Amino acid sequence: MFRTNDLATAAFLITKGCELCNAYVNKNKIYVFEFAGDEEKIRKIAIEYINSDCALFDAQVKNLKKILSLKYT
Repeated sequence: MFRTNDLATAAFLITKGCELCNAYVNKNKIYVFEFAGDEEKIRKIAIEYINSDCALFDAQVKNLKKILSLKYT
């Protein structure tokens, strides 16, 4: 079983065919996504995401949201 609390990583894993077996918000109000299967194999796919243009894109989306929230708060 592989767990992540990163929404973008979870979405990438699903896109790559990993099986999401559980998703919930824990007592600390943190997202938790659990994937069934070989933890090492899924971890390698998660690392593939981190090294991809998808992760760079996601980081820029987050940066744009921060800019807007600073301007309108």
